[in-house]
Amino acid sequence: MAAGVRLIGPAVLRVRVHLVGSDPEIWRLFEIDADLRLPEVHDALQTVMGWENSHLHEFLDFDPDLYVNVTPMRPRRWASALLREDDDEGFYLAEEDFALRAVLTHQVPLFYVYDLGDNWLHRLDLIETLPKAPGEPSVTVIRGERRCPIEDSGGVDGYDHILHVLEDPADDEHDDLSEWVTSMHNNPGRPFDATRYDTRSVNQALRREVPTGNTRTQRK
Repeated sequence: MAAGVRLIGPAVLRVRVHLVGSDPEIWRLFEIDADLRLPEVHDALQTVMGWENSHLHEFLDFDPDLYVNVTPMRPRRWASALLREDDDEGFYLAEEDFALRAVLTHQVPLFYVYDLGDNWLHRLDLIETLPKAPGEPSVTVIRGERRCPIEDSGGVDGYDHILHVLEDPADDEHDDLSEWVTSMHNNPGRPFDATRYDTRSVNQALRREVPTGNTRTQRK
């Protein structure tokens, strides 16, 4: 379907997400039910990317690294009830009140920050809008490249540093970081491989974790 065409009924959004600043780029192409609410989108992104869902997150309709001027209508940020507990000034909108189709368009990308300390910034771009068939899975990964970084590895720069040290056995930090990566990787049956992304296993996990259905949600 051509860009800019908006479906009124059940729809699937074909989306490309990448980890901003990653080089080589860490990215995924996936399809997702347009009517999933942002908390469900968060859960889907955790599985699609390979995160462990152990930190806070937020959604934004602007790039926080580039946006400067703030008008009364923008920017918009969405967060969970947990993050909104201390938001006395109403900084955040309730993420559970918004469906994905209401905040991601061909004209405006959506940004997702996971771990507000390491600040893993993701950009979601809408590629195509398609009709959703009955019984179609809510989320399906088409393809992607490279595993996501290790949790708590210090953001994009910290993770890059770890990868460079792992490649150099002569580095003073090599042994300590190798041991740490092994403990954090938590998969003794498969050695850590930063280049690997297994679409099949991710889709199997999505079938278990993200319900399938055409339940419509109220949109804002």
